[in-house]
Amino acid sequence: MGQLKCEIRCLTVRTPLEKNMATKISKAVLLATLMLGTTLLMFSPPAEAQAAVAYSVAFTTGQVTLDVRPGASGVGCTEMIISNEGQATIDVDVALSGGGVTISPGAVSVTLGPGGSITIPICALALTRSSYKTVQVTALASGRETNTQLQQVNKNAGFAVIVKQYARLSVQATQPFQKIGPGKEFVLTFIAVNNGNYVDTVAVEVLNAKDLEDAGFTVALAAVQYQIDSAGEQPVQLTVATPRGTVIGWSNEYHTIIMQVSTTLQGESEARSVTATLWVRGVFLPGFDPMFTIFALALVASALSRSRRD
Repeated sequence: MGQLKCEIRCLTVRTPLEKNMATKISKAVLLATLMLGTTLLMFSPPAEAQAAVAYSVAFTTGQVTLDVRPGASGVGCTEMIISNEGQATIDVDVALSGGGVTISPGAVSVTLGPGGSITIPICALALTRSSYKTVQVTALASGRETNTQLQQVNKNAGFAVIVKQYARLSVQATQPFQKIGPGKEFVLTFIAVNNGNYVDTVAVEVLNAKDLEDAGFTVALAAVQYQIDSAGEQPVQLTVATPRGTVIGWSNEYHTIIMQVSTTLQGESEARSVTATLWVRGVFLPGFDPMFTIFALALVASALSRSRRD
């Protein structure tokens, strides 16, 4: 039994030489660990440098114009340039929006290496006959370092979209055919319609006014200019007096009145016209005038005398 205890004790006891060697090995391992850590620190770049994000977002034009007249496309385009101005590879997401118009594409996602850039067409679309207006399109960008998805940097840019005003008119005659006697005064009404996409100033004119006056008519417009809202209607009144004549006589004539509505917008003219027909038929009977009555009776008497002789 005593011999067994001695053997166990002898197995667990180290000699001074062994202790010295173990200490040296421990120191060597610790030194190697310290040196390796120092080396890693020396050759590892700072976290800030790894995640640095620098980029720009810009548009080649600050304004896009849309032609929305019937038959036009209603489309206008510009270009968006995204440039990586840093040393890290980055992911950039851009969302575009503009109230009242459609933007295509509405979202863009790109990955750019250091110094890289990309140009992307961006188009705005408005429906035909859209109202005249100006819309601000906004591009909101978010950029991050690709590997870590850290160091997010936000940017914004934009451009204006102008939906152009256009002119489109029409005119109607409420009485396209009018039968009237000679020496009569009456009012003709026309309806001017603004079919454009914004309020417009419309001029009205009787194109053949001089010819009518030469034929003995009197024509007078209530106004020569009106301001009409988009999709609005405006009554245009024209006072007309048919020829009076100077003696009793029979009239049976057709005359036309040509009414024109017009406007000039951004150097372009728009004009429309309509025709109303007058049938002047009947006998002109002026009011009581002694001299005229005597003259008329004399003519009648002369005519009767001739008929009796015959």
